[in-house]
Amino acid sequence: MATYRNPWHKPKDPHYGPEYYRTEVTPQEYKGYLIYRRTREVWDVVKDGACVTQMAGPNGARQAIDKLVEERLSAFPTSMAGKLQ
Repeated sequence: MATYRNPWHKPKDPHYGPEYYRTEVTPQEYKGYLIYRRTREVWDVVKDGACVTQMAGPNGARQAIDKLVEERLSAFPTSMAGKLQ
């Protein structure tokens, strides 16, 4: 079973979900992130034990990861970018 933190959790507002998500699903790994199909309509993107975004499909999850990686790499000088992947 996988457990990962829900950063949007609000203890007094159940609409934001539980503090931790738990799932039996085997994740797909993509560029150092894990993609879990937590429900029929929600794919969670997880990094370092925390959900970083939720998408409506696996392609959207991979595109979100591509954007996260691109943003991370663009924050560093070109000489360092190759070392961060």
